[in-house]
Amino acid sequence: MDQNAQKPLSRLARQQAVREERKNKQAPWWAALLIAVMMALAVVPLITSQNSDYAVPQAKKEQAKPKSAAEKTSKAKPAPKVKTYVVKSGDSWAAIAQKYGISAEELAEQNGLDTSSTLAVGQKLKIKQVK
Repeated sequence: MDQNAQKPLSRLARQQAVREERKNKQAPWWAALLIAVMMALAVVPLITSQNSDYAVPQAKKEQAKPKSAAEKTSKAKPAPKVKTYVVKSGDSWAAIAQKYGISAEELAEQNGLDTSSTLAVGQKLKIKQVK
């Protein structure tokens, strides 16, 4: 008998061989998909780190020194003083603003109004001054 001659496969053996063949055909697709996903995940941090709007360099974070309380207060802007002014007869936006050294538009804006708004006697206006 010829040694190369094959014995007929049983039904179970044929089914198993077909399953193995299918697995072998699918393996490259899964491997390619896995490689593509891994490459995409590796590229995302590189893209975002090159865009300065999104990336925060770690070296600069570590080098930043905490400022002492004296340095913080010396550079901080003073809090604006808020005064209340009661409108009197004959007052106008410009006259009141001139007394406090600000523009009429700024005064109206501070109070959520417009300079075209009419002032009423007894109306209270808040005036913020930075000095």
